[in-house]
Amino acid sequence: MAIQLILCMETNKKSATDDVYILELIRHIYQLNNQTKISRIYMGTKTKYKAKNVLQEIKAKTKTYISGETRVIYCIDTDDHEKNAEHKRELIEINRFCQQNGYDLVWFCHDVEDVFLGERIADSRKVSEAGAFKRKGLIKEIPLDRLSGSVEIVHTSNILNILDKYLSRK
Repeated sequence: MAIQLILCMETNKKSATDDVYILELIRHIYQLNNQTKISRIYMGTKTKYKAKNVLQEIKAKTKTYISGETRVIYCIDTDDHEKNAEHKRELIEINRFCQQNGYDLVWFCHDVEDVFLGERIADSRKVSEAGAFKRKGLIKEIPLDRLSGSVEIVHTSNILNILDKYLSRK
C-alpha cells in the first residue's frame, strides 16, 4: 500500500536537526520502498502547529500525493511539561488539535536530543551533534524501549508506537 507520511517538526529548514534523528530511525527500523513517501514540514517552533502556512503546506502536500494514503504526524518536544504550566498547556492544545484533525502526535520527552542522545543540547551545538549522530551511526545504539513509551518520561518518546501503525519493520 502506498503511503505518504507528512512529518511536521519543530525545527527550521536551515538546521533541520529533528529530521536527522527521525529519518535515521525510520531508515534503521523500517522497510522502505517506492511506495513510501516521507514529506517534511518545518514549523520553526511548536507554537506554529496551526499557523496558516503550516496548514496550507499540509493541504498542498496531501493534494499532490495521489498514489495512496496520507498521514500527518506532528513531532513535538514536551519541554518541561511536568513543571512548566505553559509547556503543559501547549502539549495539551497540540494533542487536542491532532485528535480533532485525525493527525498523530509523536512526543519527545523532553526534546528530540534528550531522547536520541540522552541529554539536552544547547542550541549552539544542535546541528553539530545531529551530524555526529548520523555520521557515527549512533541510531544502532538506541534502546528501542526508549522509543516506545506510553507516558512522557524523561529520555522517552512514543515514535515507534505511531510509526508502527503505518510502516513495517525490517
